[in-house]
Amino acid sequence: MRVRSKLADVEFLVGSIERKGNDLVVNSDPDQPLKSRIYISPADALTLFGKLISSPAAWVFLFGFPFFYMRSRKRSQG
Repeated sequence: MRVRSKLADVEFLVGSIERKGNDLVVNSDPDQPLKSRIYISPADALTLFGKLISSPAAWVFLFGFPFFYMRSRKRSQG
């Protein structure tokens, strides 16, 4: 996935996912040059879930996922 901000434009590949205490921790792939770790608290997860289920764009993405995935693969192969 791509992370873009004013500070950086980074390709983030998910490595491992673990739980530490009450947080979900997403680690970057070990082969990435810039090691990253994302901590997701229960409050963060609830906020994200609430935003996702109330977002029409998220529902279109979810139901259109097979189409979007196949179209993406065709572009990268061609």
